[in-house]
Amino acid sequence: MRKLIFAVSFTAGSLPHLAGAAEIQAIQIQTDQAHILRLDKPVKSVIIGNDNIADAIMQDAKTIVLTGRNNGVTNLVVLDQNGETMLDEKVMVGQNDLATTRVFRGTQMSVLSCTPICEPKASAAPRS
Repeated sequence: MRKLIFAVSFTAGSLPHLAGAAEIQAIQIQTDQAHILRLDKPVKSVIIGNDNIADAIMQDAKTIVLTGRNNGVTNLVVLDQNGETMLDEKVMVGQNDLATTRVFRGTQMSVLSCTPICEPKASAAPRS
């Protein structure tokens, strides 16, 4: 079985509080995958623009876990202990196509997860 590897794209824009990263344009993740952001300062609040696209959860004071829920673009805002903005970046979530198959029946499309047996792909639970 292949392991899925994804990365955060670091290309443009300053990100001074992300440990080990100099620059970033957008954080890129895939649906149903998680990515860990480690910061060098404690975080007070984490805000995600659209939680139907991605989840952002504080694991501890310096660690945020991002999870891709649905295709799209949103933003992530991280505030420090003084309420100052540490981070305000785009989060781009793309389809995880590595182990999926699309089946078309007329105008209806089904997405199957094939790892290794094809079964209907689990959809994200609705948010309340």
